[in-house]
Amino acid sequence: MKLKISFEDIKDAIESTSFEQHHFIDKTKNEIVFISEHKEDYENKLEEVDHNNFIGIPARTTDDDFQIMRSFIYKIKDLSLAQKFDDVLNRKKPFRNFRKMINQYPELRERWFEHYDKEIINDTMNWLCISDIDIEDKNFMPNIEIKELEPYEVKIPEEFEGFGSIACMKCNTQDGFKTRYFELNVSNENMLIDKEIKRIMKTKYNVENYGHLSGGKKEILTVSECPKCKSGKIFEGIKYEG
Repeated sequence: MKLKISFEDIKDAIESTSFEQHHFIDKTKNEIVFISEHKEDYENKLEEVDHNNFIGIPARTTDDDFQIMRSFIYKIKDLSLAQKFDDVLNRKKPFRNFRKMINQYPELRERWFEHYDKEIINDTMNWLCISDIDIEDKNFMPNIEIKELEPYEVKIPEEFEGFGSIACMKCNTQDGFKTRYFELNVSNENMLIDKEIKRIMKTKYNVENYGHLSGGKKEILTVSECPKCKSGKIFEGIKYEG
C-alpha cells in the first residue's frame, strides 16, 4: 500500500500514541486522524474509524521508552557513569530520576536526544515494514551502498577473529569454502533497511544468503558457497582450534 503521508508525521504519531491518545491513518485522504479519550465525542470518533479505510497506530508503552533508556546506557563509554545511570533505572521513578541525572551532563544530554530520536525513527521504519506501507516520499531512507571487497581490503573486527564458514547446511561439507565480502555504508538497524539490503544483494549480486559482521568501522556482509553442492546456505561462526 502506497501513501503520500510524510514520514515525519507518521514518526510523530508513533512517538505520541498512547492508550488515551490515538492516531489512525486515513488511507483514502492520506492523512493522520487524532482521537483523544479526553474529548466528549471520543466514542463517536472511534466508530468513524472502525473500518478498513483506517489503520490504527499501536500505542506506545512506558516499557518501550524504558528500553530506549537502557540501550542508551550501553553506549556510555565511562563505565562508572554508566553504572550510575543503570542504578537510576533500577530505583523507583526511573523516568523522573533519569531526566534529572541526564540534565547534569550537557554533552551526554545532547547524545541522549540524538539516540532517542534515532530509536523512534527505527521503530517507525519497523512498523511501516510490518504494516507493508510504502511512503511515496523516500527522503527518510538512507542512501544504501554495497561494495564487494577485494581480499586485501577486508578488515574483520577483532571480536570476529577466526570467524568463517563451518558447514554446509544442505550436504554438511565442512571444507573448501570460498567467501566473498561486501561492505555496507550504513548500519543494518531496522527492517526497512534490511529489506533494501536484501533487494540490492539480489538484484546487483544475485545473492540471497549472507552473513553479517558488525563492530568495525563499516559493517560487512559475508557470502559463502559450498564447493560440493553449490548451496549458499552455510553455517558460519567462530572456528576453534582442537
